[in-house]
Amino acid sequence: MKLTDIIDESQLDEFIPLTKQGRMIRKAEKAGAADLKQSVDDLTSEFAALLGSQGKKFKTATTDDVVNFLKSKKVDTKRIDTTKPMDQNRIKDIFTTLIKDKMAGANLAGGGEDPAAQPEKQSSAYVKTKDAALKLNAKEKRRLADQLLKSIKSPNKPAAKVQPKPRVRAKPNT
Repeated sequence: MKLTDIIDESQLDEFIPLTKQGRMIRKAEKAGAADLKQSVDDLTSEFAALLGSQGKKFKTATTDDVVNFLKSKKVDTKRIDTTKPMDQNRIKDIFTTLIKDKMAGANLAGGGEDPAAQPEKQSSAYVKTKDAALKLNAKEKRRLADQLLKSIKSPNKPAAKVQPKPRVRAKPNT
């Protein structure tokens, strides 16, 4: 009798931690979850500190308090339902959702505008060239530098000499 005869394929995923790659994946998952929890705790304590400075208690925070706090962090608050009452669990859920979105790369800042609709800043040719050169690996950078040096020192094109302007003397009025 084989193991696959007893259990189905979805249950086999539980045995992946027995391999080196499975242990690495499990360790990364735990690190990600710990990072998320720490970020939520940090945001919660910062919110509680803000409420404390205003003489309010965390347990009695209102939806307006949460929305104003998130707006001060430049977070889009349109998805928060302002009609529901606020409690500790809802605050934690809101912060967790926002941090998960942030970790996933969602754009949380801004006035709800589409980032693709914003005009792109014009950059000079120098900036574009510099950015492209910074993306090169070391070998490509050496080749580029060699080519630039060759073009500067090229025997076919002598360096342009700057001719001094002839001095013109003003004639005295007689």
